[in-house]
Amino acid sequence: MNMLLSCLAYLAGAVFLAGSAFRAAKYARTPVPLRWELYPIPPGAAGQIRYTLAEILLLRGVWKNNRKLWFRTYPFHMGIYLCALAVASLVAGERWFTEAAALAGLVLLLAGSCALLAARLFDPALKRYTSPADLFNLGLFAAAAGVPLASFALEGAAPASVWRAVFTFHRTSPLAAVGVALAALLAAYIPFTHMVHFVAKYFAYHKVRWDDHRDLAVAAQLQYTPHWSASHVGAGDGKTWSDVASANPIAEKKP
Repeated sequence: MNMLLSCLAYLAGAVFLAGSAFRAAKYARTPVPLRWELYPIPPGAAGQIRYTLAEILLLRGVWKNNRKLWFRTYPFHMGIYLCALAVASLVAGERWFTEAAALAGLVLLLAGSCALLAARLFDPALKRYTSPADLFNLGLFAAAAGVPLASFALEGAAPASVWRAVFTFHRTSPLAAVGVALAALLAAYIPFTHMVHFVAKYFAYHKVRWDDHRDLAVAAQLQYTPHWSASHVGAGDGKTWSDVASANPIAEKKP
């Protein structure tokens, strides 16, 4: 059982990385997006880095546009960050820091997922946009955070110590093993859902909002020749997309 649990954890990590890379490659191959010409571009690489860090670490966009939602989603995201930091810091050997980050992350993740789940269920502004998948995803996060905390309270199994045991193929307590299995399944599941938006953020900012070189790609694509048969398109006779886009169909129909 210990070997199976450890293999599951490693396999889930591999699936998470491979799935995230696949989604990134898919986004990179998508057609040229429309530019947000009115969106301000932070000056220089340093300005873009500062803006991106503020968006990732502070959720600045949510704070400005939906303060009520920010108080629910910020602890959720900070919980994820702290849990990821705790797993990454296992190799450093700083046990006190790793355990503190893991416990704080799980508490914040549980509180945030429950707050978001309540909002999805009872807030009229969100309820109309809520799908069963949204509820399932938040419930899975809540379970993945709640079970390790229950294991810590009932069995004395510190979360970081549990993961250290799993990564080194050692035995852990039964309830802690359930928590590890839930976390592993969640990690493998995320890249195949809309929750992979952490990958899409790079493309949303650097390839849609801020990339000035996109205009060259659009100019090149405007030279393609459309072959649509619909008369309202105005294609044919060797016209390019540039010709079609710049034509005035109302003026052309006047005698």
